[in-house]
Amino acid sequence: MVRLGLTTRLVAIGVALLLTLWIALVAAYYRSNGLDRAATRPPVTQIRAIADALSAAAPGTRDELLEAISSSILSATLEPPRAAATVPETDEPEIGDDLRDAADFVEYTALIGDRLLSIHRLGRPRQTFGPSSLFASAIGALRFRLRLADGAILRLDTRTPFVVTLFGLPAGVGAGLFGTIFALAALVLLHREIRPLTALAAAVDRIDPTGTPVALPAISVRAPETVTLLTAFERMQTRLQALIAGRFALIGGVQHDVRSFATRLRLRVEHIADPSERDKAIADIDDMIGLLDNALLTARAGVGRLDQELVDLAALIRQEVADLGASGGPIRLGVAPPASRELPVLLDRTAFRRIVANLVDNAVKFGREATVDLEERQGRAIVSVSDAGSGIAPEAAALLFEPFVRGEPSRARRTGGAGLGLAVVRTLVEAQDGTIEIGRSEAGGARVVLSFPLFAA
Repeated sequence: MVRLGLTTRLVAIGVALLLTLWIALVAAYYRSNGLDRAATRPPVTQIRAIADALSAAAPGTRDELLEAISSSILSATLEPPRAAATVPETDEPEIGDDLRDAADFVEYTALIGDRLLSIHRLGRPRQTFGPSSLFASAIGALRFRLRLADGAILRLDTRTPFVVTLFGLPAGVGAGLFGTIFALAALVLLHREIRPLTALAAAVDRIDPTGTPVALPAISVRAPETVTLLTAFERMQTRLQALIAGRFALIGGVQHDVRSFATRLRLRVEHIADPSERDKAIADIDDMIGLLDNALLTARAGVGRLDQELVDLAALIRQEVADLGASGGPIRLGVAPPASRELPVLLDRTAFRRIVANLVDNAVKFGREATVDLEERQGRAIVSVSDAGSGIAPEAAALLFEPFVRGEPSRARRTGGAGLGLAVVRTLVEAQDGTIEIGRSEAGGARVVLSFPLFAA
């Protein structure tokens, strides 16, 4: 079986539609101008005038008049006088009965009178039914016989310069009908090709690189391009899942091993005699472990593997501020809803605590103190962390969300971290349908504003 490509099918549809439109325009033109009837049924006054002119003409001039009268749609010939019942043989046989009494030809009989001897159709009777008989009927050809004044018989054969159909339209309309059927068939085939693509798009939206494979739509006989596309998406899903699984295995293994080494190293650090050097070494080890934790948490957020649960954000903020303040840091809770007021939000508790810890740590390092505010606004929970520093220039705010970008330009560890804090925060916030913005507080310091949708039961 020949399997046409999608491009070939689209081209075929376009050609068929253009053909159908062209045929429709031709049919409308012929119908609006009455060419199918005017050519085969000349006005009765025209026929009477021809008969009168030939009757009045001298016999020697009739041949010239017949030549002048004849055209591609009207043939005028003189037959010798004969009895009314005698019908001479002609190249084109007459079919059917005399049409003088037919409703469509009553006016000819009324105005021409007894001089009109007969009206017949011309052509050969159809013996079989098929495309040629359906679209190439000879109903347009007519023959009029009139008796002139001297008894001669005037034969007028009228026909259209084109073949007409059973409905009086050009035979080309038949091609239009075939074109329309072809276009409909092509549209059905195209729909069969588009339907799997629509199902494929819905399946791709459900693909979770960390979950179970999504079943792609089953296909039967389709265009090669469609089959190739579905197969490519199937391979892509498999590769993505293998890639993510390998990535988590690598990060998880590195984190586990580094934690083991860091634990042993910290035990050795405890034997350092100088307290100042010992504290610095412990801080470096904690920063290293925190960096690995941030990397793993960010990787999980990037592929939607956060463990979300319904939490009371107000209670969680109060607990986190209390825990961070217990370590002696300059942090306080500013505006917050009453203790009886709950703000239910779907969050990953560990990820959110990491968000608050990173923002508070930045506020304390670069702005001397941190103030955490919480409010409800238009169905969203708004969390803001402000400091008492010099603020951040608006043009630099967007850059701070990029990895390894710091507000303090030096790379010294004593002046800040590695520049991953805000990048991690943005990834975690956006993974939980939240938004983050950096602005200026009323006191002139920096202010980071988070927004999370409240859970609606």
